[in-house]
Amino acid sequence: MGSVVRRSAELYSSRVAMIFEDERCTFREYNSRVNRSAQLLLKLGLKKGDHFAILGRNSIRYLELCHASAKVGTVFGPLNWRLAPGELSFIANDADNKVLFVEASLQELAAKFQADIPNIRIVVYGGGLSIPYAEHYDVLVSDCQDIEPDIDVNADDEAVIMYTSGTTGLPKGAVLTHGNIVWDSLFALTYAPPVKGDCFLLSMPMSHVSGLHTQTTTFLARGFPMVIMSQWEPERACRLIERHRVTIAYILVTPLLQLLDSGAARRYDLSSLRQVLTAAAKYTPEMVSRAMNELGIESILFMYGLTEAAPIVTTTQLSAQMIVKPNTLGAPVWYCDAKVVDDDDVELPRGQVGEIIVRGPNVFKGYYKRPEANASTLRNGWLHTGDLGYMDTEGFMFFVDRKKDMIKSGGENVYSLEVELALQRAVPELAEVAVVGVPDAKWGEMVTAFVVLKDGQMITEAQVIDRARTVLGGFKIPKRVVFEPELPKNVSGKVLKRSLRDRA
Repeated sequence: MGSVVRRSAELYSSRVAMIFEDERCTFREYNSRVNRSAQLLLKLGLKKGDHFAILGRNSIRYLELCHASAKVGTVFGPLNWRLAPGELSFIANDADNKVLFVEASLQELAAKFQADIPNIRIVVYGGGLSIPYAEHYDVLVSDCQDIEPDIDVNADDEAVIMYTSGTTGLPKGAVLTHGNIVWDSLFALTYAPPVKGDCFLLSMPMSHVSGLHTQTTTFLARGFPMVIMSQWEPERACRLIERHRVTIAYILVTPLLQLLDSGAARRYDLSSLRQVLTAAAKYTPEMVSRAMNELGIESILFMYGLTEAAPIVTTTQLSAQMIVKPNTLGAPVWYCDAKVVDDDDVELPRGQVGEIIVRGPNVFKGYYKRPEANASTLRNGWLHTGDLGYMDTEGFMFFVDRKKDMIKSGGENVYSLEVELALQRAVPELAEVAVVGVPDAKWGEMVTAFVVLKDGQMITEAQVIDRARTVLGGFKIPKRVVFEPELPKNVSGKVLKRSLRDRA
């Protein structure tokens, strides 16, 4: 990863590399900043293989510290600032971090768990100091030189530790190598290659793989500019697309729907935007058509992946595939094998539902300090995703459910995604739907739907269930419908179904 920054400075020195708010830097300037931050990491006593973390919103400094880490061989640990203090302290300690970088605007949050991380040095950047016993980045880096670190870092070395969302229990640190991340950049170079004149909107959080390195490595390697958003906001995204003539944006399904529903696209000139990449949630052909028509884009591609695969596993290649094969995940990328197996890891015939397993150079090294989880997840040379799906006769993958989310009701298997999609078709008054199984003495598990109404819409539980009868078999119909103002989600926009089951 670090060599990509150095080479881009050599090849595209005077080109604009990054734009963040009122800040711009060229590729040469960015490499210089990365080198100084790399020298700072060494000054802090960090050695190759050591872990450090960062708590911050998107910024050039955030990405700069990631690439500085790459140059000196330390392991970079993004923390999601939307987590609770107890969750953040657990991750910071579990990863054995030696230093925590904190964005100045998040010092109040950091102060809430500072006492729980007594052995971790805190460095604040991007503003004044307010947290006790912390040090300031600007002071520490002031005497650091623009010198390329003389440290041997190769593809098998650990680069990033990214903690999973913890939807199935305590978060686990997925360790990605430099090789994993570089292989992932080949997804974009193959299926969504940037061309001269392209400009990328980096709108997804850098605390997630979709923001940290998917596309960023590619645009650095090709010498094209990135516009960085501190955090997602539809109106601001449209304003930046217009101002900087953005051509490619990576917007996950949930934020994309927010953008379309906000009406912001009608208030700005988005004619420069030619492609949207999306992922991380179920979609409909109607969403695809809306995105293409309302944003005026040439194409939209859907990718399926997971942190443990760095993340891309499959992709569509044409927008039409998302319409004629609704909710398809696409086909496996060329460097990655994927198949569907039963509980004994025997490959299933096309069309049969089983667990999706993955093999390739993008598959992670393993979970940090979790030997039992590694033995369960990395079996027989394959990454077991925990996702249920099937492959059609043309080799396209389809997601059916999380293995843990499959509902067993009255002796029948009920796939939550099937019920969710059916309800969205039958009940257009619903903005969001999430279906879970709730323990029940009669049925084993009771199919339960949590729903969010569209603004201005009204419908009763009985009406939802009645309409469900027109599109679902009897054993799949929700026995209960719970109306919520919003659904709990993780940073990727995925619904936290464990939280919903706890509520029920």
